[in-house]
Amino acid sequence: MKSHPDAGTRSAAEVVTQLPVPSRLGMLRFERLNEPSWALLFLDPTCERKLGISATALCALVDAPYASLMEPEARYRLHDVIQQQLQRSAHYQVSYTLHTPQGRLNLMEIGEPFKQRNRQLLRGYLLISDDSSTPIQEPDLLDSLQHFPRTQHDHLQQLARSQTQRELIVRLARQRYVSSDPQQEAAELITQAACEVYGVARASLWRLASQHLEPISLYRRDLARHEQPQAIDARHSPLYLQALHSSRVIDAHDALHDPRTRELAASCLQPYGIHSLLDASIRIEGEVVGILCLEHIGPKRIWQADEIAFAGELADQFAQVLINQQKRDVTSTLNLFQRAVEQSASAFLLVDRDGRVEYVNPSFTAITLYSCDEVYGQRLSELPAMANLSDLLFDTDSSLAEHSSWQGEFRSRRKNLEPYWGHLSISKVYGDDGELTHYIGIYEDITEAKLAQQRIERLAYTDNLTNLGNRPAFIRSLEQRFAQNLRSLGLLLVDIDNFKRINDSLGHQTGDKLLSALARRLRNSLGAKGSLARFASNEFAILLDSCSQENALDLAHQVLQTLDKPLFVDNQLISVTGSVGLAIAPEHGDDPQTLMKHAGLALHKAKANGKHQVQLFTEALNAEANYKLFVENNLRRALTQNELEVFYQPKLCLKTGQLLGMEALLRWQHPEKGMISPDQFISVAEETGLIIPIGKWVVRQACRMSKQIAAIGLGQLQVAINLSPKQFSDPDLVGSIAAILHEEQLDPHLLELELTESLLLEATDDTRHQLSRLKSLGLSLAMDDFGTGYSSLSYLKKFPIDVIKIDRSFIKDIPGNQDDMEITSAVIAMAHNLKLKVVAEGIETGAQLGFLRRHKCDIGQGYLFDRAIPGRELIDGLRRYPCRPQAEQRT
Repeated sequence: MKSHPDAGTRSAAEVVTQLPVPSRLGMLRFERLNEPSWALLFLDPTCERKLGISATALCALVDAPYASLMEPEARYRLHDVIQQQLQRSAHYQVSYTLHTPQGRLNLMEIGEPFKQRNRQLLRGYLLISDDSSTPIQEPDLLDSLQHFPRTQHDHLQQLARSQTQRELIVRLARQRYVSSDPQQEAAELITQAACEVYGVARASLWRLASQHLEPISLYRRDLARHEQPQAIDARHSPLYLQALHSSRVIDAHDALHDPRTRELAASCLQPYGIHSLLDASIRIEGEVVGILCLEHIGPKRIWQADEIAFAGELADQFAQVLINQQKRDVTSTLNLFQRAVEQSASAFLLVDRDGRVEYVNPSFTAITLYSCDEVYGQRLSELPAMANLSDLLFDTDSSLAEHSSWQGEFRSRRKNLEPYWGHLSISKVYGDDGELTHYIGIYEDITEAKLAQQRIERLAYTDNLTNLGNRPAFIRSLEQRFAQNLRSLGLLLVDIDNFKRINDSLGHQTGDKLLSALARRLRNSLGAKGSLARFASNEFAILLDSCSQENALDLAHQVLQTLDKPLFVDNQLISVTGSVGLAIAPEHGDDPQTLMKHAGLALHKAKANGKHQVQLFTEALNAEANYKLFVENNLRRALTQNELEVFYQPKLCLKTGQLLGMEALLRWQHPEKGMISPDQFISVAEETGLIIPIGKWVVRQACRMSKQIAAIGLGQLQVAINLSPKQFSDPDLVGSIAAILHEEQLDPHLLELELTESLLLEATDDTRHQLSRLKSLGLSLAMDDFGTGYSSLSYLKKFPIDVIKIDRSFIKDIPGNQDDMEITSAVIAMAHNLKLKVVAEGIETGAQLGFLRRHKCDIGQGYLFDRAIPGRELIDGLRRYPCRPQAEQRT
């Protein structure tokens, strides 16, 4: 052998390149489907010299010509052998015989698997064995002669099938679907034609959705009609699904035992007598989307190679129908989208990544007055109507630079320089490679909506009556000042005293005019010193910037003086006064809510102290408010938790010393605070309305106690109960008292109701009517604390009073104070002249008792006789009184 002296110096790559190509060694390169159909996709063109058939003819998919040169049994067996070898190794090697025009050839096939577009393929080399070219021996000749008639018969059948298959393919290709559902029409045509061509009992098409098979069409040749079967849950057939995805066609001649299809035996095969299946997967872009299923009933059927290949062709035909339908749907959607964009009331704008306009719709022209030709190819920065948008797209500090989309409002100008407002939504458009290609924007002209919003905002933040800012506007202004960290803010809340009385007496129209006049006067007096707003119905708020506490107090007193001046409204002179609550930030609050709360507490205190004054917030007011809140929250619980208790103070006849009755006094035994006196919670009960249910409870407890005392023989004692003016706001007051008397079976004359002078002073017609109804029940009415308030003898004439109670403030200094003695004796004499009984409260000394007896006072109560006794101890406490009216002495 001739050697090259420089071979050692040459690279390995150079040496390898000199190796002969496989075709020179007699090897034929191929690519084919990894299926029993042995369908070739590529074969070395030199095969024609050795096989006697061109590569083009052998790679045809319709007739499966290469598989027809093999024996069917060997083809199926070899396919299984290949799969077994590939499970153990990355390549395979098999040998088989081809019956070619050149004679019988022995081939060795060596290959490896690969995947392309989700299809399982094989590639490798075919090598014709040397012994295939030797002369044919006698036994081989006899075998070939015996095989020839059968092969000739099979070939004639194949030719007939091929002619029918070609005619069907041409028919399907030329078919024009005219129904409203071309997909269904094609499915029915293909299934019926498949039954006729293959001579099978049933042919069907199914849509594969996840792991469910949904029926499209099924044709039964025995009934010559289409049917709609039930959907199939293929989750229990994983091997079948795997075979569908890994191969083009499942050709199962023994479907009941084939590993790929036996999972379907019980549910889909045996009930219909199906023994052989030919299922072709319908693929779009390599993905299995459906199945063409051919079902043979009767003896097992060996599927021929051309039949297997043609099943794939039919599946491809339906796949093309699906693709065409998708294209029509996409085209229709695109046309619809184009019409929608063209006819949309919103402006559409498409620009490239450099800001050049590529498309605008007619609404863009309607909004900006720029035509499509005027803006096409122009940069946004060159268009006055889009200058702001250009800044948004290409400003590195804009939010669009960091995000894929942005939406918001922008202000721009039309072509005629008219300003307008737009609402824009803009998004980035990326290409398949992930690079930014365009921006698409959709926006609307919201100028009218913006102007309407401004009008609504003015209405929302302006008081219609005074044209001042309203409460929301004032709070917003206050929050803005705190957000700007402005300090030394002064907040004045100004309330017009007794304004309800003005509305009630002069009418709401006059009241509104008065408020408008007061607003003008306050605004003129303040000038630029502060911001004025109407905070509530008859309440104004003043905000002072950079104001010290002293200056704020001076201004508050100035406001009072301004309000003191009479106003001429509706031809009459009206005088009003005001109360002012003042809070200073940050001393009295470092946030808007706290500052307003404390100013409100100061105003409430100014009104409670008699009105017409300025009250500066102090922490004591906060503590008082917190205590009231504590009382309110706990008082609601106290009524249900039996924390309230009624005490009783005996009332004696001053002439005989007999026990005539008692006064019911409410007490609160708090579990943590202990005993709470009435003056600490009654006012809160009145403000919250809890006095109404509490009052009813006290009446019932007092009636029960009086009834219990009479039942044990201590006599019929009258019990007196205090009524709050707030209880008269209850329309059911008289009815509830009458019901309690009836339910407790107490004689009405044993109940006495004590009324305050404030109730009688402000009594309305409804109050007078209620008092008359109470009197008609048969109970007694007493005027409590007579002489301490705006006492008027007219009360004794206007109201059905039975008893006058002299306040303890007149009794405590007797006999040391001559004035108190004169007043007390005069009240007793006057009451007796009016046929009224007199009760003296707060008797603590014998001298006081002697004075009252000398002036013939009827009844007395006080510590001299007894303190208030808890209800649970009352019966034992009353037994020590020897004289009891109508009480029988018991041994």
